[in-house]
Amino acid sequence: MAESIMHRIAMFYSSSHGQVLKLLDGLDDRHIMWRPNTTAPCIGFHLWHLARWADYLQEMITETSGQIWEAEGLAEEWGLRDAELGFAQTGMGLDDDASASLRLPAKDVLLDYARKAFAKADQVVGTMADEDFHRTVQDRLQAEGEEVEIGDAVLSWLKHDNRHLGMIECMLGVQGLRGTATR
Repeated sequence: MAESIMHRIAMFYSSSHGQVLKLLDGLDDRHIMWRPNTTAPCIGFHLWHLARWADYLQEMITETSGQIWEAEGLAEEWGLRDAELGFAQTGMGLDDDASASLRLPAKDVLLDYARKAFAKADQVVGTMADEDFHRTVQDRLQAEGEEVEIGDAVLSWLKHDNRHLGMIECMLGVQGLRGTATR
């Protein structure tokens, strides 16, 4: 029996998260928070942003489980205000000054959230069957009534995750560190 398409997509989606975590695991806070200039967000921002979108996706697909971010009250715990976090508190739409002014927590705290959000999203996406690809779900933060197909959402997130993985790799290389996720 041939492997399902959604299973293969889920493997690629999960693999991207694994690559991000593997790259960042051995780094210290200095490398995670370093910025080469005022127009490039730090690696910590990319990690937080990816985790937020993974958390958002799993909530959208399950339609009931909620986000880890909200359940654990992380914005409040980290001292972040909703207004400074961009669209859906994901960092999307923030300008350079706003992303630079975010006071993200230390690497271990960021990685803890990312691991949880990635694991939950990977588990949810991993349960999708090929028949679910065209199933629509409500995107609660979009315009009223907007729906999205699960397959399209996962592929869009996969593309998005890999764009940020590339940015993280570049930021590592610029710091004189190994700048590739494939070892």
